[in-house]
Amino acid sequence: MAKTHKKVFDGIFAQLEETDGDVVLFDAKGSPSVIFSMTNPVPRLCTDPERYMLFQDVLANIVQTLGEGYALQKQDIFCRQSYHHEIPDGAEYLTRSYFAYFDGRGYTEIKTYLIITQEAPKGQFVQYDPKRWLDFHSKVSKVDDILSEKGIRHRRLSKPEVAEYIHRFMALHFRHGAFSMTNFKASDEYLRTGNRIIRSYPLVDIDEINLPSVVRPYTETSVNGYPIATDVLSFLAEVPHADCVVFNQVVQIPGQRKLLRKLQGKAKRHGSMPDPSNKIAKADIEEVLNILAVDSSLLVNTNFNIIVSCAPDKVTPVTSYLETKLYECGIMPSRTAYNQLELFIDSFPGNAYGFNPDYDLFLTLSDATLCLFFKEHLKGCEDTPLTTYYTDRRGLPVCIDITGKEGKVKMTDNANFFCIGPSGSGKSFHMEKKCPKRRHKRLKRIERNALIFR
Repeated sequence: MAKTHKKVFDGIFAQLEETDGDVVLFDAKGSPSVIFSMTNPVPRLCTDPERYMLFQDVLANIVQTLGEGYALQKQDIFCRQSYHHEIPDGAEYLTRSYFAYFDGRGYTEIKTYLIITQEAPKGQFVQYDPKRWLDFHSKVSKVDDILSEKGIRHRRLSKPEVAEYIHRFMALHFRHGAFSMTNFKASDEYLRTGNRIIRSYPLVDIDEINLPSVVRPYTETSVNGYPIATDVLSFLAEVPHADCVVFNQVVQIPGQRKLLRKLQGKAKRHGSMPDPSNKIAKADIEEVLNILAVDSSLLVNTNFNIIVSCAPDKVTPVTSYLETKLYECGIMPSRTAYNQLELFIDSFPGNAYGFNPDYDLFLTLSDATLCLFFKEHLKGCEDTPLTTYYTDRRGLPVCIDITGKEGKVKMTDNANFFCIGPSGSGKSFHMEKKCPKRRHKRLKRIERNALIFR
């Protein structure tokens, strides 16, 4: 690392303490943050656009609840892992052989964190204000209630978990097990740590308008001529040659009245010089003002940053992949991201107010910003005593409830189903082992009908 940046990581945070029932992380300016671990409610490849719209409403509700002086930061971490399943000592031979077959298979794991940050007063020393402190804890509790009411799995991180999360982010190492850190060498193109390269790709360049004119919470792709809904940035789970990808999403909610007066004055200045570019700028500002007057949207400062960790010789293919996929979404990433060390530090969890407002933040509407938030999660094992393992689309075993009514989530109250498969595939064995005895005769009859149907 350069000599002038020798202790650049020492002044990011001021304190981490557990107080008033919350684990609060303070940045260098005194802004408190509370971190939630959560699971995105939309299953990957679910193809249901309504689920994306529902999560969009939840995020909009959280932004409206926080209000001015708060920031919402969301980090989705895509990390390459190796599959391993703990096998009991008394497990049968077929069970041990089944999981041994998949042991060590690589897959991408998605972890999601939601951070609530309160902006510290500017231009003065940080002082204890009981009203602001109570308001902060009240807003955190309201966000917790919103997530609980909508059935989104989440929990507040404990003090050791927050400390580990920050250190893992600094090392950009989220693989299971122990990790270590080494020195950083910063350049205009990337950061180098050990035998890895860490590079940031900001999605927005404030000097150029390279965003689509219309954005939605999801995008449609065609499969065999039929449109299906997927996340706008679903390709982040498939970045080649990358061992870890962090999608950092930040929304700052500034004072609305000051911004409205500023926009109104800017519209008047553009109207005083009637040339084509000024007319377009004035029309855009007037459209935004109309939306703010009619809808419950807010003006927010945003930053979207994709942080990728890969080998030094894989930077070019990773960059080409991201640029190609973002171009398909109508987004051209910033080509002037020469402040790689600054972008990496500002993307730390709880450091949402560290971005430079002159060249890192983009002013837009909250509804449009939330459309670019990542909303998907990968299929996981269901909580059920009737353990039946099938492989998902990644080729990994997941435990599902084939009845739909024995697990913790009741999907049906009438479990009528049948089993179809080629001869010798173990249909009868499966039915005898997995189905209750009182349904055995009926299921055998259904199985015979299934064979005739086949």
